[in-house]
Amino acid sequence: MTSGQATSDHETSEHAASTIEISPPAEDFVHAALRSPATAVAVALLLRLVFLYLAHDSGGNLFPVGQEAGNVAWSFALGHGFSSPLIGMQGPTAWVAPVYPLLLALGFKLLSMNPYHVVIFGQVLNSIFSALTCWPIYLLAKKLFGSGIALASCWTWVLLPTAILFPLEWIWDQSLSALLLTALLCATLYLPVAPSCPEALERGIRAARHSHKGLIWAAYGIGWAFALLTNPTVGLLLPVFLGWLAWQCHESGAPWKGPIAIAVLTCVLGIVPWTARNYADFGHFVPIKSNFGLEFWLGNNPDVKIIWTWWRSPASDAAETAELHRLGEIGYMQEKQRQAVAFVKAHPGTFLDSSFDRFVDTWTALWDQHADPWVTALHAGAAYTSFCSIFSLLALLGLLLARRGDALQTFPLSAAMLLFPATYYITHSAMRYRHPIDPVMTMLAVYAAVCAYARVAGKTEVKAKIDKTSPAMAAESRQQRRARSRRTATTD
Repeated sequence: MTSGQATSDHETSEHAASTIEISPPAEDFVHAALRSPATAVAVALLLRLVFLYLAHDSGGNLFPVGQEAGNVAWSFALGHGFSSPLIGMQGPTAWVAPVYPLLLALGFKLLSMNPYHVVIFGQVLNSIFSALTCWPIYLLAKKLFGSGIALASCWTWVLLPTAILFPLEWIWDQSLSALLLTALLCATLYLPVAPSCPEALERGIRAARHSHKGLIWAAYGIGWAFALLTNPTVGLLLPVFLGWLAWQCHESGAPWKGPIAIAVLTCVLGIVPWTARNYADFGHFVPIKSNFGLEFWLGNNPDVKIIWTWWRSPASDAAETAELHRLGEIGYMQEKQRQAVAFVKAHPGTFLDSSFDRFVDTWTALWDQHADPWVTALHAGAAYTSFCSIFSLLALLGLLLARRGDALQTFPLSAAMLLFPATYYITHSAMRYRHPIDPVMTMLAVYAAVCAYARVAGKTEVKAKIDKTSPAMAAESRQQRRARSRRTATTD
């Protein structure tokens, strides 16, 4: 090589080096932050706290609701035990599940028994639960649909109107229930080894899980116990999720009887202390809550026209209050359940009509718009119904698309959407009752919207990217999965 050529090559390399663009560190940091679910959690919490401030600055039109849980928390904080869910009602109670009232009781203790401050405590607590839900939404969507849809899903939850409204309006367990159910659904999908894992990676995962298998499944069972003691309605999903996990383990050639037994045992052990307390106080077997009979009767009695008869509750009706005092809590609930069952048997057509009305209300807020105090105060009834209806349709479309990709892998999503609201179809409905599955619906609605955009806009590159991360493209055939998993189990 001549000296002239060497000089030319050196100048060329210097020119190439000088043309390389180096992103400023600030841009890299901002880009990484925006793509992190932790940022979504922080923004969600900040947004909810801003709305909390505006609600308290509105002059009293936007007041939070939560009578029974607050009354029990007050009684417990005073040292009277878990009791007195209604004004004038004394003695032990199982009217509400224990977790959320005990959290409020902690607020009373910390805040010197100041009711106004505890209301703010409850709203802030709910806002934290709602914000934290971004994280399992991200993990769940990433598992099924890829990181792009996962990120869009958790940011959609940040801005979702009901995810902002309910934590502030209701001093109740709906935000904590949403967090717990989404986390349990996420754990359910992550417990089995992913069928598309490379064999080497799968063996590593199997080894790690095998060494801590008992602890992992025990933690899963404890999570269920905590969720049941927060909102027993999620119990409808427990046998379904366990059955799905057993099938997944069986398909992969992994043992399932021992792990499922560990999860069930720890879940039962987590509930037993509260059930024993109820039996000691009432002399009856009450696993968690006692109030199903009343809720069933409020939606199924001769006075029901649409949805339920809220004014017949002992909280509002003096005659029912007197009946409650005469029979006691358990006797009253049993009597109301007998009356409701008798009414349903005598008027099956009316029961079906009312159940259909509640089904429609669960997904459209058609009647809930008139009952929700904040929606009424904001004069947002029509917008509320439109939003809830469109949101439900998008989520249903997303579920259908996901099931078309891989019905088995997305079965827990189907179970959550279709089974969880069933209790409210036969008792009485409200959008906040459905809120625990709103995170799942958010993820599915985003998936449907992205798929629809890709198809309408003819974005083939977007469609290809969705397909690449969808269950249909990621999953192997069942025969390949079964053969490879059993071969791996044998070599291990």
